[in-house]
Amino acid sequence: MFEKHYTPEQLQQLKARREALGEEAIRQVEAEWPQLIARVRAEMDQGTDPTSEPVRSLAMRWRELLKAFTGGDPGIEGALNATHQQEPEVAVKHGLDPALFAYIGKAMASLEEQA
Repeated sequence: MFEKHYTPEQLQQLKARREALGEEAIRQVEAEWPQLIARVRAEMDQGTDPTSEPVRSLAMRWRELLKAFTGGDPGIEGALNATHQQEPEVAVKHGLDPALFAYIGKAMASLEEQA
């Protein structure tokens, strides 16, 4: 499935990134994602403004975890986004849906505005 969205070069970069981070760091990040997603969803469900400080803090961590995966490569981040958009079962499996993406997207945009 991933081969549809990532170039061979990107897949090689991801493999090298995984090796550089090490399996323990990968396990820690994989364990953190569901917790972070749940915290963002709780804020969304409570109606918290996505530009508020608590959500912006979560968005900063979201960005850090994305960067850990992508290495800051916009092409890899784009491929990841394409995977979630074109393979919704992958996103749903991880507790993600369009509403949550829109919500965290607003929080991230507010970070960009203040940067």
